Amino acid sequence: MKKKVGRPTKYTPEMITKGKVYLKAAIPENMDIPSVEGLSVYLGIGLRTLYDWGKKYKDFRTLLKEVKTKQKLCLMQIGIFGGKEINATIVALMLRVNHKMVETTKSDITSKGEKVLVMPSELIDKYGISQNSKNSSK
Repeated sequence: MKKKVGRPTKYTPEMITKGKVYLKAAIPENMDIPSVEGLSVYLGIGLRTLYDWGKKYKDFRTLLKEVKTKQKLCLMQIGIFGGKEINATIVALMLRVNHKMVETTKSDITSKGEKVLVMPSELIDKYGISQNSKNSSK
């Protein structure tokens, strides 16, 4: 029989209930944006432990997803509707870091109105294609 090592967990189903209370209170109108860090402080539990609980307990994993979803929604609404005290750079940074949202630009690569074929270097090497020979078949 193996002995358990370490402290007993502080996790109880009540943590989900407390987390739901945190989510209801953490709104921009209260000058609070929901975050996993905020949940950590509210529950008095370290971040590493919260993420471990998310791996171990399905209900807690769902709570963490709800926190991130609500955070994303709040940040998007703030970014769209703004306010005097809103820092758009910080909002953009949080959306980029926490939600993998990035600005993108699309470019049409053309040469004098003609489409240019861009060949990956591994194909050029494999088939011995010269980069200068792309228009030589005309």
